[in-house]
Amino acid sequence: MLPVTLLNSLRILTQPDDSTCGPTSLHAVYQYYKDVIPLEQVISEVSFLEEGGTLAVLLGCHALRRGYKARIYTYNLHVFDPTWFKLPSEKLILNLREQLIYKSDAKLHVATHAYIEFLELGGEIKHKDLTLSLLDRYFSRGIPLLTGLSATYLYNCARERTNDRGEAIYDDVRGEPLGHFVVLAGFDNEQEKEHVIVADPYQENPLVGNNYYNVPIQRLINAIMLGIVTYDANLLAIEPQPKTSQLSEQTNFHAQTSSGQ
Repeated sequence: MLPVTLLNSLRILTQPDDSTCGPTSLHAVYQYYKDVIPLEQVISEVSFLEEGGTLAVLLGCHALRRGYKARIYTYNLHVFDPTWFKLPSEKLILNLREQLIYKSDAKLHVATHAYIEFLELGGEIKHKDLTLSLLDRYFSRGIPLLTGLSATYLYNCARERTNDRGEAIYDDVRGEPLGHFVVLAGFDNEQEKEHVIVADPYQENPLVGNNYYNVPIQRLINAIMLGIVTYDANLLAIEPQPKTSQLSEQTNFHAQTSSGQ
């Protein structure tokens, strides 16, 4: 059970298979905002990588297309140079496009195109030190955070590989580090703020075998930063658009329709 001091209405379903932790986490955020949409629809609409799984930026694109605000705090130096983070979106897009000319890594290309789309849809990309105060900035406003991190480090388990039947199995010798998506649902104690509640779509996780558990904040931060190994290492903050903004957009739409534009 989630402690009564936290985001009590955030509930997460168990992911249907090994590759759907991202859409399942995104679905939990939608449900938290009373946005009723079937998990199957989210899974069908989110873009996946050829090798399975997805990226936080692809989840962010889905949220933007659905009318939300989305901001990514990234620590992925595969994609971004640290000197880029103060650039306006237009210049950042140009740098991302230019980088594609000189780098051939397939996953980099997929991620880059996704970040360009994210920016063009109105998403924000930020780089802030990953600290307790950054997390608290969102938790104090009742905003959950979706994060891509290292499950291998978070769970303190063996690395994994895929067997001949396509199943993920633990193998400390032949295995590789595994990335994962979870939702951060707040602090378990608002005064001490030493542990964060994690809503995990992988119910059979080796940490506790439950969808909800506490993680020491320093371990969580380490797990997020080590997500760089699998092109993760990020926080995705999704918020509903202000009602005044939505009303203005609807008014403009109706005005254009009435005038025949």
